[in-house]
Amino acid sequence: MFVRLSVLSATAFLLASAAWAADNASAPAPDDAPDAGSSDQIESVTVSARRVTENVQSVPIPIAVVSGNALENAGQFRLEELNQRLPSTNVQFGNPRQTSIAVRGLGNNPANDALESSVGVFLDNVYLGRPGMANVDLFDLEQVALLRGPQGTLFGKNTTAGVLNLQTRQPTFQPEYRFETSGGNYGFYQVRGSVSGPLYDDVLAGRVSVNRSRQDGFVHDITDGRDLNGYNRDGVRGQLLLKLAEAFTLRLIGDYNRENSDCCASALYSPGPNGGTVYLNFIRNIGGKVVLDPDYRTVTLDTRQHMAVNQGSGSAEANWQIGEYKLTSISAYRNWRFIPTNDADGTSVNAITNAGQGVKDEQWTQELRFATPTGRALQTVVGLYYFYQHQDNLTYTYYGPSAGAYTGRAFFNNASSTVSQFLGTNSAAVFGQSTWNITDSLSLTGGARETYEDKFTRIHRNPATGSPTFQAAFGPYESGKLTRYDTNTSALGSLSYKFTNDVLGYVSVSKGAKAGGINPTVPSAGLTTASLYVAPEKAVDYEAGFKSTLFERRLQVNANLFLTNVTDYQATQLLESSPGVFVQTLTNIGKVRSKGAELELQAVPLPGLHLSLDSSYNDATYISYSNAPCSAEALAAGKTVCDLTGSQVVGAPKWIVGPGVEFDHTIFGDLEGFAGADYSWRSSFFGSADNSELARVKSYGLLNLRAGVNGVWRGSKWSVWAWANNATDKIYTMGGLSAATATLQYAEFPGQPRTFGGTVRVEF
Repeated sequence: MFVRLSVLSATAFLLASAAWAADNASAPAPDDAPDAGSSDQIESVTVSARRVTENVQSVPIPIAVVSGNALENAGQFRLEELNQRLPSTNVQFGNPRQTSIAVRGLGNNPANDALESSVGVFLDNVYLGRPGMANVDLFDLEQVALLRGPQGTLFGKNTTAGVLNLQTRQPTFQPEYRFETSGGNYGFYQVRGSVSGPLYDDVLAGRVSVNRSRQDGFVHDITDGRDLNGYNRDGVRGQLLLKLAEAFTLRLIGDYNRENSDCCASALYSPGPNGGTVYLNFIRNIGGKVVLDPDYRTVTLDTRQHMAVNQGSGSAEANWQIGEYKLTSISAYRNWRFIPTNDADGTSVNAITNAGQGVKDEQWTQELRFATPTGRALQTVVGLYYFYQHQDNLTYTYYGPSAGAYTGRAFFNNASSTVSQFLGTNSAAVFGQSTWNITDSLSLTGGARETYEDKFTRIHRNPATGSPTFQAAFGPYESGKLTRYDTNTSALGSLSYKFTNDVLGYVSVSKGAKAGGINPTVPSAGLTTASLYVAPEKAVDYEAGFKSTLFERRLQVNANLFLTNVTDYQATQLLESSPGVFVQTLTNIGKVRSKGAELELQAVPLPGLHLSLDSSYNDATYISYSNAPCSAEALAAGKTVCDLTGSQVVGAPKWIVGPGVEFDHTIFGDLEGFAGADYSWRSSFFGSADNSELARVKSYGLLNLRAGVNGVWRGSKWSVWAWANNATDKIYTMGGLSAATATLQYAEFPGQPRTFGGTVRVEF
């Protein structure tokens, strides 16, 4: 392990110590904020949660906000690292296609290209059709905001559990040149940069942001000496901002990101019941070997482990100010390509040389929105939304010469099977929300969204290769065009009351719906295409909470209670394909309930000292889940069908607690020192959909540290600091496990080890 510092590159932000303090408090400083080295107040934060610009403390919705500066200062730029910043959130990463974002335990549904996430992800006001589209380096961000609970009445797409809203920095009419370089252990280096400024007077401005990140792998393959699970990413974003007086603005954004990484290997987590004798003896008997590393950083694979991702997008956001009213149009296109190569047997046996699913995904979105002026007795936002997505995917499995021994079927040797999938979605919605300010203190909000969903799928299994027996068993299949049509209604009712100018209380009831789908797979023997249809998932959410800013903005306390009931929850269930024979099928399992409490606290007890705490308790439970997959323990005991009613929802820790501290102090003149620490702890949770205790992810906490100096030299701001993420080198896993197979073992994805290094940043 070594430290390698690269050349100066790019990235941008204010380095005054007030900005540093405000960052850890999740509060980006406004552009015209004074240099705040002596700041002893919590910075104000503005958001567009209700499609108008408001102070976050005046919005009667549970919202957590993290500034882009805070993420950059902490060296956090991966989507899964938001786990350490956002309450009630669990991001699970297997690979970009198998990325899930759960809020309050809802959203860790099985990876399936026909289903959408329960948590809507928006980038610069554009909905991303799959969470993996956000699985790029998060760079040159203005802020990240998490809105919890259904949000469909102002966001035109399905958001039954919440919205993750990512906003990048806009072009400026004042020249900005920002550069950053970092280096660390595991061969890490990163360069970032952004340039922004006027292109034509005060009419046209532009911004260009670039990013490159590299890190060697930390999972060692003892079969051929490779280091896996590193990353190799590049990205560029270009923007133009046209501003005609105060009446019209047009923001054009184009970006391109690519990744080529030897990722994403899972490590053996548990070999199964009774010491794993079934699995370990089986592998030994067929001449292979596996490794059970208590640190989950050693594997034994014999074929390539790699993934390639390419994506690009373009969007245009136009805003017209028509008198006091505002009309907004957002048009966008995005394509996403994912090509994995996986050693699917996870052993040194040459059994399954490559298996995975390649994805070609394209989407188009159009939104029209009309907003009345704020600050009046009645203020309204109404809109129209359209989303089209099509996917041209290929699922493939290539077997090697040892496949017969591994599967127990000799005719699998050197065979292959591929399935082509075409999926399409048309989604149209009309939505609106109004707030009636009954008095200066009391406000009533109501909203609704009506959505029409049209989905179609075609499944084609291509002729197999291999022995005649294999070709007969996995012969050609054609589903024809399968379609489903749904209409769903979302609604919101909310009452808020300002007890004082600094204390807001609120209660709300909201209803949301997540689209149904058609599982793009060949039906199991004995089942028809009817088994592929999945109905919409519906949620009703109840909230009660308050927001307060006290002691001249030195203390901020936000807290809320929530209860969410979900019906027709989308997950895996066992269906009887023939008498006594059950197969796993994606379907609607019944009911899920999520209830709990959330607390967000910020304090500035002394000038330069900022404290924070983000915490949540969440009890996410299956209220009705019969015919569930069985755990390895149950399978070993002879059971084939299980009932998980009353059990904890997979991927849902009950407790998430994240304290943080940031301190800055003037050393002399323009030279300032700063230091920070944040800790994120989550309780244990089930990592496999069968709720096996052998697959339970243990509780863990991650400590991140940073310290350095910043100053001004010849008009340029600079900063140098050292950092350590997972400073205690905590051994942990992120879940993402598959259900137990006949060999009863579990594997899962290991978390990042301790990484440390240094960063240099300058701003002109």
